[in-house]
Amino acid sequence: MRHKQVSRYTSALQTRGYVRGMNAMSAVPSDDAGRSGPYIERLIIRTFRGLHSCEVELEPHVTVLAGRNNAGKSRIISALQVALGGRAAEVDDFSVGLEDTPEIDVIIAPGPPVTVGADEEFETNFTQLFENKIQTLSETPLRERIAWRTKISRSAEGGGARAESFFLVFNSLSQKWERLTSPMPLSSRQRRAFAVDLINTGRDLRDELGRQGSSIRKVLSDLEVPEDQRKPLELQLVDLSAQIRTESRTLKSVDDELTRLHSLVGSVGSPALNPIPTSLEELGRLISIDLDTGGGPLPIRFHGAGSRSLSSLQVQGVLYERRLGRDGSAVPPTPITLVEEPEAHLHPQAAMELAELLVGMRGQKVVSTHSAHLVTSVDPSSIRLVQTASGSTRIIDLGPASSGGSAVHRAFRPSLHKQEMEKLRRLVERPFGELLFSSCVVIGDGATERAFLPVALRHALGGKSHGITVVDPGSLSNELASAAVKFSQMTNTPCFIFADSDDDGLTAVGSLQAMNAAQPPDVVWINGTDGLGNPVPGAIETMLMTFDEEMWLIGIESVNAV
Repeated sequence: MRHKQVSRYTSALQTRGYVRGMNAMSAVPSDDAGRSGPYIERLIIRTFRGLHSCEVELEPHVTVLAGRNNAGKSRIISALQVALGGRAAEVDDFSVGLEDTPEIDVIIAPGPPVTVGADEEFETNFTQLFENKIQTLSETPLRERIAWRTKISRSAEGGGARAESFFLVFNSLSQKWERLTSPMPLSSRQRRAFAVDLINTGRDLRDELGRQGSSIRKVLSDLEVPEDQRKPLELQLVDLSAQIRTESRTLKSVDDELTRLHSLVGSVGSPALNPIPTSLEELGRLISIDLDTGGGPLPIRFHGAGSRSLSSLQVQGVLYERRLGRDGSAVPPTPITLVEEPEAHLHPQAAMELAELLVGMRGQKVVSTHSAHLVTSVDPSSIRLVQTASGSTRIIDLGPASSGGSAVHRAFRPSLHKQEMEKLRRLVERPFGELLFSSCVVIGDGATERAFLPVALRHALGGKSHGITVVDPGSLSNELASAAVKFSQMTNTPCFIFADSDDDGLTAVGSLQAMNAAQPPDVVWINGTDGLGNPVPGAIETMLMTFDEEMWLIGIESVNAV
């Protein structure tokens, strides 16, 4: 099924002059369905690092936080890391100029139900771990949840901060989570039910190989060689080490000098020179990772930052598979992986494949990104647009709309905007990725406008123009234009149409404005308007021949005001 979908998308792009590697990702992928466990369903943040109020509903597997710089993506990830015990609280967690206490609520849900109306119930071992802290949101079907609040306060010892977490109870009358007068604290044993790891933009497998406690070092700490094979292998290492020492003149010289030193100063110790380790544990410390791109294997240190970054991300999945939960806990920890900008150092085609890598990792993943390629390759329902408006943070959920306490699980809610987003992705990939990061959308009426508008906007607006996306739908009457307008309305992104004022242009603009009469896109007629406000007939070629500077100043000021 996936192969057919990829082929269909690729064919559509090729007919428009594009050749891209496409893949598809489901927000609830089938390959993970059998190992779904408890996950963070919702995160509520108050007065944390400048985030006044923010609520995010997360996917069970992969959630992608997309948005422009300084929108708040990294702060959301940081808040989740603190709430799950992944790092200690810091003074920087307070909002500058405010004395309000930062608070972070996390709501835990069982694995997603298999069918609509199925019970959402925690497994027995998880229930025993959290005892009477599990709350029932509804009886039919059964919907269980756990919630706790992490409160950050300034340290009484001065100069620092501390965090404390306590459980919340669900008020069935108000349908809200509330704090008890004497709340029960979250124990360290309960916190260990979730293993949180932050993978930041500085990930580098070359550096991690030499750093104790890194993911790759944890993986290599036990080579898992069967006991009956350890002794024979180590004997072979001893023989090989002795052979190298015998054949090497340099090593023999060093050995002779150390032996002479021992004869003079006995406390130094008798030398035993081993060219290679003679135990498997020590051998694991010297393992080299080589990558072969066709010209022979090269050590990881000789490869670029992109390969080293991607390899580091892949090793995280191996750590979960081989090490997590090996201490024999009654409740195997659920991995929560927080990834900042996984596309760092990668070329576009590699960024398109990140979705497959992320979905293949165990547990829940929350990812921040600036990559138009990554957001194009993931399922739209997994995307959360993080926007700032009037000093507040707004989350645009591209998935299902309803999120009330009585709503069915989001995996079974209908998506109101899927058809329009699929049109955008199918017809032309590049604008879809760019639209997600836009501060304003400008729709032209053909190839001439697509070439002219970016230059005019950049000249008139300077630095402000970098957030404007110009879309060339080919014609204002086709489905890409209507999809772009609907997408802008859905994400509350200002939308402008630069239109010809011929008969076709008038008809197309009327249809686009009728989509949302309450908030229609603004229209700038290419040849301006007459004294009565009616569009002056003509196309862009007419305007270029008789340029109306006053009309363009009016149009540019309209966009600039946004």
